[in-house]
Parts: sequence; C-alpha cells; structure tokens
Amino acid sequence: MKKRMIKKILVSGALVGTMMASVVGCGASSNASAAEKTTSEQTGEGKSEEGKTEVQKVVIGSGINYNPYCYVDENGDAVGYEYDVLKEVDELLPQYEFEYQSMAFDQLVLSLESGKIDVAAHQYEYTPEREEKYLFAGESYTSYITYLAVLVDDNATSLDDLAGEKIRTGGATSATTQILTKWNEEHPGKEVELVTSEGSSDEEAAAALKSKAARATVLKKSDVIKMNKNFGEDGKDWLKAVGEPINDSQTYYLYRKDETELRDAIDGALKTLKENGKLSELAIKWVGYDVTEEE
Repeated sequence: MKKRMIKKILVSGALVGTMMASVVGCGASSNASAAEKTTSEQTGEGKSEEGKTEVQKVVIGSGINYNPYCYVDENGDAVGYEYDVLKEVDELLPQYEFEYQSMAFDQLVLSLESGKIDVAAHQYEYTPEREEKYLFAGESYTSYITYLAVLVDDNATSLDDLAGEKIRTGGATSATTQILTKWNEEHPGKEVELVTSEGSSDEEAAAALKSKAARATVLKKSDVIKMNKNFGEDGKDWLKAVGEPINDSQTYYLYRKDETELRDAIDGALKTLKENGKLSELAIKWVGYDVTEEE
C-alpha cells in the first residue's frame, strides 16, 4: 500500500499566503506537470536498479471550507468526500503518488494554471468558460443540481422575482457566478446583484441570509438540508429550495490542457470505483445519500 501524504492545514486569513507558499514548494519539487512526464511502464525508463517502476508525484488541490465535500476539520486535517475518493483513486494507480494541498476555492484554478498543482478537485461543474481554459475529466463523480435557496417565508420562486436583490454566489470563478452573470447579461432590467463569497463559511452564509444582508443563495438540496440542520432553531426549517434548477450538472476534476495522460489514468480509476460500488459507498458516508446518481 502506498504512503499517503495528507497535509494538515491551520485555517485563518493570515495563513492563506503560507498555504499558497507551501503549494509552490510542492509543485516545484515535482519539476514538471504530470502530462509532461511519460510513465516508465510505457517507455521502460525511470526504473530503479531492481527494475521497479518509479512512482511519480501528483499534486492535488482541493478545498478548505465545503463540508462535507472538502474541508479542514477541528484537528487541522483535510477531510471529506473529495479527499476519500482521491485516496481510493490513488490506490488504483501504482504509477502515481498523490499529495494534497488545501486552499480557498478561487486559488485552486490559479494554482492549476501556474503549475503549482496538477489536478483541481472541488466539485467543479461544467461551464463553457471553464472548458476554454482547462481540460475536463471524461468521468464525472457526482451529480450537482443547484436551486435558489431563500428563507421559508419568502415568496420568491425564480430569478424573475429577485430583480435588484443580492444573491450569494460562492467564489468569483464558481459556476453559479458564471451562470448568474450570464443571466444578468440576457435579462436587462431584471439583473440581480451578485455577492461573491469565495472564503466564507456556512456560519457566515447563514448569518447573511437570516439578517437579510442577502435575500438568496444557490445551493444543492442536500446543502439546504445541512443548513437547516446546523443553523435551525427548535428543529424548524428556516431555509428552502425553490423553483427549477439553476443548473443541472455533474462534477469533474480539472487539469491543464496538456495533461491528457494523467486525466485518462484517473478517469479509468473513477470508472472502476463506480463499477465496484465504492464511489456510491463514499457518497453515502459523507453526504447521506448517493450523490453519484441524479438527485
């Protein structure tokens, strides 16, 4: 069994720069992107004296604040569905050794572009804007259907009802931000005000909605259930999902455009995890139901 390297992260505003610095050091030590390297299994090169295949390090970037998918727990450990799936993928790929770097959402794609990480894993939905810049995985690993979420006594059911209102969207590079930006462009006079919140916690989101600093946000139904459970009073729901989906998508890993070899290897491992039921098992463990299927 391969040694797993999972970095403990202390989360605070003052340490974001420290975390990014650690990513730089880690990415530099790999000395090239995963796609620029050819495995010794294919070429016969890169073997030790004993004839064993040398293991290539791959730096995976994931999140710090999206429970239960990718977050840092009270012990400073990076945990969640994303990390557990990647550990299983790593076990199936003896030619690679995964190392994990945890950072804020919008920093992930910047680190991917600059070569500081080799894979970005943070429940990325497909958007045309992302496809222009990055290589998408061929295999998805969760469904990702999002809805407007408003207070239970709010009568809004669609974006048409929220003209001029503030909506929390997540990070500036999030699919929700891109989708609502496009909505504004296509609906002059009905624009909504986007409040990006790349580094915010669930607590901050709940406070903003309850205080009406923002009228709505965009969440999966499972996230609405989580918010009601964690921030409700006397067991009563305070938040609800309304209307038709804002986006009906699936999630994928992101790579640089030239990393087809690494992408194909990880795709194969994900397919195996789907077929043997492990992916569904991990989804149920972390989310409470099988998010690998349609919600």
